[in-house]
Amino acid sequence: MSKKTQIKLGFTTIQHDPRIRHNLSNNEYCIADAIYHLSHNPDSIAIGWCFARREKLGNFFGLSRRTVISAIKKLKEKNLVEIDEETKYVRTTKKWYQDFILFKLDKK
Repeated sequence: MSKKTQIKLGFTTIQHDPRIRHNLSNNEYCIADAIYHLSHNPDSIAIGWCFARREKLGNFFGLSRRTVISAIKKLKEKNLVEIDEETKYVRTTKKWYQDFILFKLDKK
C-alpha cells in the first residue's frame, strides 16, 4: 500500500449510555463518530461535511459498503446524521452533538 492510500487507524471511544438509549449498534456508533470527526476537519475541502465514500468508511472499519449505507440510513431516521441530497455528503446533527459529544464532556 502506498503512503498516499495508507489509512492510519485510530480508535473510537464508545459512549455506551447514549448508544444504548438510541438503540445503536457499535458499528453504527463508530460510523457516526467517524462522520462527526471527518466533518470537523479544518483542512477539509468540504468544511462541515464528511465527503468520504461509503466504501472508504467501510474499509476503515472492516465493513461492507452496504452495511455503511444501512447504518447511515438508520442514523438519518434517528435524526443523528443528515445527507446533502446533491453531493451525498453527510454530517452529524445537533442531536448527535447534544446527546453524544456533550455526554463525553459532561463525564470529564
